[in-house]
Amino acid sequence: MLRKIAALLCLLVCFLMPLGMAEAKVAVLCYHEVDRENDVFSVTASRFEGQLEWMKNNGYHFVSLDEYIAYTKGEISLPEKSVMITFDDGYRSFYTKVYPLLRKYRVPGMLAIVSSWTNGEEHPSDVGAVASWQELREMEQSGLVTVVSHSHALHKQKAVNPQGSRNGSAGSHLYVNDAYETDEAYTARIANDMAEAQRLFTENLGHRARAMVWPYGIYTKQSVMLALESGMEATFLLDGGVNGQGDDARLYARRIIMERDSDIGRLLTVDHDEWNSKNLRMAQVDLDNIYDEDPAQYERNVRGLVDSLLSNNINVAAVQAFADGDGDGNVDRVYFANSVIPVEVDIFSDVVTRIQQQGITTLAWIPVLNYQSLIRADGSNAVQSAGEKGWYNRLSPFDREALSRVNRLFYDLAANTQVEGILLQDDLYLNQDEDVSEPARQDFLSRYGKELSEADKGEKILWKVNALDEAAEGAVNAFRSVRPFGIIMRDIYAGAVLYPGAEEWLGQSYEDYLKRYDYAVVMAYPFMDKEEKPYEYLKKIADIVKAKGGSDKTIIKVQSYDWHGKEWLSDDVMKRQMSTLKKEGIKNMGYYPLGYFYWNN
Repeated sequence: MLRKIAALLCLLVCFLMPLGMAEAKVAVLCYHEVDRENDVFSVTASRFEGQLEWMKNNGYHFVSLDEYIAYTKGEISLPEKSVMITFDDGYRSFYTKVYPLLRKYRVPGMLAIVSSWTNGEEHPSDVGAVASWQELREMEQSGLVTVVSHSHALHKQKAVNPQGSRNGSAGSHLYVNDAYETDEAYTARIANDMAEAQRLFTENLGHRARAMVWPYGIYTKQSVMLALESGMEATFLLDGGVNGQGDDARLYARRIIMERDSDIGRLLTVDHDEWNSKNLRMAQVDLDNIYDEDPAQYERNVRGLVDSLLSNNINVAAVQAFADGDGDGNVDRVYFANSVIPVEVDIFSDVVTRIQQQGITTLAWIPVLNYQSLIRADGSNAVQSAGEKGWYNRLSPFDREALSRVNRLFYDLAANTQVEGILLQDDLYLNQDEDVSEPARQDFLSRYGKELSEADKGEKILWKVNALDEAAEGAVNAFRSVRPFGIIMRDIYAGAVLYPGAEEWLGQSYEDYLKRYDYAVVMAYPFMDKEEKPYEYLKKIADIVKAKGGSDKTIIKVQSYDWHGKEWLSDDVMKRQMSTLKKEGIKNMGYYPLGYFYWNN
């Protein structure tokens, strides 16, 4: 009863707020243990109390789960400064140290428990004591604490690839008995876990869990749908950021993770703990240079790769998901398990997992059209040219059947690995003489009612750009059917940024990229392009990026290797390329390829 009265009072306060108040962006804070030594995610009780006092003194409104759900559904309004307190894992320190502070300051809190631990099952030796069912009931009866699910037994890391590297068990198909889980096995495993958690909640707390807090913040779209089917109304992640209204904020609530020394003021007002809160420094990684048949050498290569990323202060790694061992640029195989393309060796998941463990955001660098095994023997569904031939042998973006198989490949990538996004390779282009294949001719005829040979210049340009965008969109949508907030980047040639009319001879539009993708990645390779004034070339690109409003959504990627001279560029050249872009005000930079050498930040 007290809980219902408290919820009604909160709703009344929200309805009586002054008109014209700025729309809320709810910051959801994620805490863990309290007063545990040598744990970066453990805050002291005194520091937590100080943070509560700071938020109170600075006019923050504390949001309960009931309020948060109602707000995201558009049923209530909230003040601009709104914050939600959540704790994970169900530690007993919440009962002994946090709960008294919540009562002292009259602050609502949400506690996510691992019901197997609470039930005395599978309690890991390195996990502290957890609150009992009786203590949970007592806290809920106060009207201040809402207990929700942190899964029944998913809070563990399990093998996700043949090498045995481990990751969150809800985040992908597991690797069990020398094989990956099927979609059906994954669904059954997650659904069974939800059902057991709800059984224990009903039996011990008298109600079903209203929300799911994903262990390690790792989830899939399928797991979220299964949580809803089990009776939950909201799920919470660990992606950083703040939340507005709408279904996404309810089903994929972003949380700011609190560490021992977190600056509460900065997190609530400046960076919000998002993956791109700081300027991006991206390296593009060739797996062709990492794999070795000798396991010991492979291990040394992976460690060297990770050390190189860390020494160069890289925070985003785009890892090659395809194999190109002969260096001809055409893709015959890939480095991850899938049902579409032959696998060279299944190492992508292992490398990505080990990079992620260092706090580096990982993307799959992957083509959309450049798959030789999907091109027919007679080449009839490949891009064909009426004149100059492109440098990749690609599928025609007008072959719907082949593109559906590419989409399945991107689904498998998302389902069988826990990569955080994709960088679409530079194979998504059509030059001025392409594509005149039969699939292209039929597509143009169906869209415009006339033969491709009769097309005017404007029609042909728009048709090409749209076809490439649609091919990319199909692949992206397949990936996001598993990872709905996967980061999407796409390579764009520097010429498409520098020169008017590039749509005609590349089928790429920088303005189009800025609208469609999280980031456009400009391939600014002055030495490969034999520019006489390489640094003026970089300045010109930077000026156009700024003039077109693309600074926040563009990564300018420079070369680190001289393909003509077949040697790595010197530290001085690398530093000058980067400093040139930095002086021009470019925020996000990258380089390719990744080599085992050091250049200054």
